[in-house]
Amino acid sequence: VLCILLLSTLLVAGCGRKGLPRAPELTVPAAITDLTARVEAGGIRLGWSRPRVTLDGQKFNDLMAFVVFRKSIRADCPECRTAYSERTVINVEDEGRFFKELEYEFMDRRLRSGTVYRYRVLARLSDGSASRPSNEVIAAWQP
Repeated sequence: VLCILLLSTLLVAGCGRKGLPRAPELTVPAAITDLTARVEAGGIRLGWSRPRVTLDGQKFNDLMAFVVFRKSIRADCPECRTAYSERTVINVEDEGRFFKELEYEFMDRRLRSGTVYRYRVLARLSDGSASRPSNEVIAAWQP
């Protein structure tokens, strides 16, 4: 009788499931929607907020980095087609901390005169998955 009681207790308590199953594509961070660009004396300063939930509205704690993408367009050829390329990776180093950084910035100083720049940022998790690209911002560089 004791064995049956112990076995039934283990079967009920031991499934290991913490919640309903989630589709993998919904477990990535929601896209950044508040990316801004400001032209300053030293370059173009980007700013954005840390995403706090996944696409399905769940909180996450494994944010690893932000990837900044940039597209350069010559001012004399605005209709020329160019692709985005990775400009930099900004590592997030507050894993395990009680207070998380909520606002991020990047100053782009590698600029050419007479060039229009378009930027997007995505958030990357520790497993390598990433958010969709942020809103696009545009800034013209004329030192």
